Amino acid sequence: MAGFYIHFPFCRKQCFYCDFHFTVSFKNFTHIIRALKKEIKERREEFLTMQFNSIYFGGGTPSLLPIDELNNIIELIQDNYSIHSNAEITLEANPDDLSKDYLSALYNETLINRLSIGIQSFDDGILKLLNRQHNSKIAYDSVGKAKEQGFENINIDLIYGIPGMSEDLWIKDLEAFRTLDLPHLSAYHLTIEPKTVFGYYLRKGRITPLNEEESLRQFNILLQFAYKNGYEHYEISNFAKPEYRSKHNLIYWNREPYIGIGPSAHSYTIQQRRWNIANNIKYYQSLDNDSPDYFEYEDIDKNTSYNEYLLTSLRTKQGIEIPYMENLFGKEYVWLFETSVRKFLDQGLVIKNGTRYCLDDKGKFISDYILSELMKVN
Repeated sequence: MAGFYIHFPFCRKQCFYCDFHFTVSFKNFTHIIRALKKEIKERREEFLTMQFNSIYFGGGTPSLLPIDELNNIIELIQDNYSIHSNAEITLEANPDDLSKDYLSALYNETLINRLSIGIQSFDDGILKLLNRQHNSKIAYDSVGKAKEQGFENINIDLIYGIPGMSEDLWIKDLEAFRTLDLPHLSAYHLTIEPKTVFGYYLRKGRITPLNEEESLRQFNILLQFAYKNGYEHYEISNFAKPEYRSKHNLIYWNREPYIGIGPSAHSYTIQQRRWNIANNIKYYQSLDNDSPDYFEYEDIDKNTSYNEYLLTSLRTKQGIEIPYMENLFGKEYVWLFETSVRKFLDQGLVIKNGTRYCLDDKGKFISDYILSELMKVN
């Protein structure tokens, strides 16, 4: 199976933590929509032999797309690619976009069958700090209205480890999520990226990150909440009720092929990785002029493929399976991994169960560090 990703690069407002490619100017809206559609048609030949079980509208804020444009894009994908009859079709959405009328149209007039709502917090003070467009009431209401219209497969995003966020506030956010009775939660520790507003604030001393002990306590609160309430911790930042794992995210973590459409979107076909430029004007002008200048690519060598296997697999509940690794890469890479991982086994950060290696709960919290130590340098 394969995944289909569409990047919609427009937002009403700049969130202070966001490092994704977006713009708050809508002057090139029609140009970008035209270019997205052209790229969808042009890349059909690359994926003729693949069937897709996921379509994912991300961004940016794709809930700003009018219903007719959503339908046009989905129909264009169906006309040019093989889409599984039970495909998961997800729309990322901001709470303030989910009016009753818009949700009704989504549910009744489109094939969207999963919503991923970017709530981030149910606390008005935290939302203001993050520079979010919505408040806590809008957050609650958006989920309620989505359920009333008939949506069942709903995820919300929450962020923890935010400067000034106490353990009590984090617990309140999780309790708010529990009361909504949703099947999926994506919970991310805040990462302050250099090119964001928070990155600027950090350099100027206007915010102070939580220390590692505080962050670890909030992570442990999250894990205990998930276990207590019946959510499977199937990937470091993702928790699901039975049968509600994200099909699209599993494609990334299982290293299955995916196509990315739109500025900054990435594609992967096992042998090759391709990425579109993060520049809206160059993106649509190149497509308008039938120029390949809107993307770059690289062939994936064995070392890179090994590193990517570690990166994706160790993030998941399944972890690393040694016979599978040996089949993919050979005994040399198994020896390299088992030699490199030994110190983390000794520290209790990685657990070995037969031929399978998985991260311990504390190991999950520092997974980036562990992975950097395990990866083979080219």
